[in-house]
Amino acid sequence: MNKFSKMLIATVVALGAIDCSPPSWAQQPIKVAGQDVQPWVFHDKNSSSLSGVFVDLINAIAKDAGLPVQYQVMVFGDLIPALVSSKIDVIATNMAITPARAEQVDFSNPVYNAPTEALVVLANDTTSYRGLADLKGFPVGAQKGSIQLALLQKIGGFSEIKIYDTVEDAWSAVVSGQVKAAVTAGPDTIFAGKHDRLPNLRIVSSYQSQSPKPRIGIAVRKGNSDLLEKINRSLAKLEADGTLRAIFVKYGVDDWTPPK
Repeated sequence: MNKFSKMLIATVVALGAIDCSPPSWAQQPIKVAGQDVQPWVFHDKNSSSLSGVFVDLINAIAKDAGLPVQYQVMVFGDLIPALVSSKIDVIATNMAITPARAEQVDFSNPVYNAPTEALVVLANDTTSYRGLADLKGFPVGAQKGSIQLALLQKIGGFSEIKIYDTVEDAWSAVVSGQVKAAVTAGPDTIFAGKHDRLPNLRIVSSYQSQSPKPRIGIAVRKGNSDLLEKINRSLAKLEADGTLRAIFVKYGVDDWTPPK
């Protein structure tokens, strides 16, 4: 074999290795993370296993797409930084698709049209708040990294905006008197109210949000089109066969409608 033939074979082998290698994310379990709040995540009382809307949804996507996954819980405000820095591969939780977030990550097709933000005050506070302007001059609280925090910062006029790692921390701040009210994600708050997890608090029924209904999506790193395509393909199947709706309804999210 002459020198040219040896070089040609070496080149073909090298090119074959490049062209045929599966994406790096397909060679090991996909690291998926979401916030630790019901109904998105439930902890089994007798084991360390997780369940919940997004845990079940990710498992259904993984089964359909043939992808191994590992789900972990994180503080909501840390999710996008973790995805951008490659500490995780996917965010699957109650995260709204927004232009600001879409500059940092790529979102799947929507999986849920969520209720707008909820206003939480002390149970003995009988004021009929109709908008956030009614709370100007008072301290208010919201979750770190949330669209509710961004809304409060945009409106302004409050004596202070306190930021909390979790919605539960924001609600506790109302009880302790740190803030006059907490503005938190609608689905999380409504679910907590239905399951008696807002002691000494009430969701203000007179409050009228001026925000559009958030569209919830699954996020991947910017440019990870292969993984995003697999997720969207599986989501389409799961919506068509009723699995997507069934998962939400299973955990008490009974307002699910086909997302747009």
